[in-house]
Amino acid sequence: MTAWMAASPLVAYAAGRWAEARFSRRAQAQRAALRQVPATLLQPAAGRCADGTRTMLAQWRLLDGTLRTGPVPAPTGAAAGSTVMVWVNQAGDLADPPMRHAQVSNRVELAQGSAAALFAVALAAIGRKTHHSLDGRRTVS
Repeated sequence: MTAWMAASPLVAYAAGRWAEARFSRRAQAQRAALRQVPATLLQPAAGRCADGTRTMLAQWRLLDGTLRTGPVPAPTGAAAGSTVMVWVNQAGDLADPPMRHAQVSNRVELAQGSAAALFAVALAAIGRKTHHSLDGRRTVS
């Protein structure tokens, strides 16, 4: 218990630093590879959805002028001809938005908690193994 109390903050801190570096780099790479473009809705966004959006057919233009068409998320009630911003990759295909800072922070916290919990499990397994080893020596002696 003392070992866990003393070392778990260090283990959690190290895991958090590792996760922060990893997920920050991933978010930065996503931001560099993606860009937002306006997409024009081709039909009205009718109906209701729990998150307030619907998937509607829209068109957007690539850097080279090529026109692309596909389903995009649009707010409920948006009129045909209105524009929504969408994320596209280098090829002009729709993409999920890059990770936000809050998502990176949540993953860092998860890594810290998981590392502390796994450290506790590892110490418990070592303690159990040591206890069984010592019990085996007592019965042999």
